[in-house]
Amino acid sequence: MTAAIAKSSAIFKRDLLVTLSYAGNFWLSWLGIVVEVVIAWYISQLIHPSARFSANGAIVPYFQFLAVNAAFVRFQSAALNAFAESIRDAQLTGTLEMVLATPTRLPTLVLSSAVWSFTYTALQTIVYLAIAVGFGLNLSHTNPLTALVFLLLTVVAVSPLGVLAAALAMVIKKTGPVEWISTASASLFGGVYLPLAMMHPAIQVIGWVLPITHALNGFRAAIEGVPLSGVAGEAIWLLVASAILMPFSLWVFGRSVQKARVDGTLSMY
Repeated sequence: MTAAIAKSSAIFKRDLLVTLSYAGNFWLSWLGIVVEVVIAWYISQLIHPSARFSANGAIVPYFQFLAVNAAFVRFQSAALNAFAESIRDAQLTGTLEMVLATPTRLPTLVLSSAVWSFTYTALQTIVYLAIAVGFGLNLSHTNPLTALVFLLLTVVAVSPLGVLAAALAMVIKKTGPVEWISTASASLFGGVYLPLAMMHPAIQVIGWVLPITHALNGFRAAIEGVPLSGVAGEAIWLLVASAILMPFSLWVFGRSVQKARVDGTLSMY
């Protein structure tokens, strides 16, 4: 356990230094948050407040619905990008084969590659919400326990998709359609821009299958002060999905590494 923590810390420090080394991109990402909030606010002015945007039946402005979704959907993007980008960078820099030759267990290597990404995303989410408060977002009723539980469940439930993208990158040197399909499906069917209840029944079925749908439902409920018991169904869904998808994705990644070793393509990019 001590060795795993030490290795995770080293990977975290590496990713932090890499991010800070690209100062222009680093500061532009923060500026982009301001732009996103302003755009969300302008769009929200075109739509009247409605109970459909609320988790507990209260009438809330569309800006609250959109801002909360936009803030927390970042964790799906982080999960999808972090693992595959880490593998891809190691391929391009020629360090992947050397890292895999060390006595480091694959789950430790894979999961540690996203620690910095999730930390960075959490900081950006906090800043996003803070700026949104200046535009009228009400966080005074937030239930911290509900928010924390859904934050953890979201990371664990969505991360397997990123691990599968990393497995694909290991074999074909590209992330393929995993990232695109996940992002597009979240935008179209995950209730990011419109409540799922307002969509066609067929779309609702698709949306119900997606982890991000249940995650966003939980986050919106947390912002409105709903206790964890009020969204227990969403939490259980994410917990079950995590228990199934995480071992499966790690198994697929392990098979991908084994295939690359047999084919002798670990050092190829």
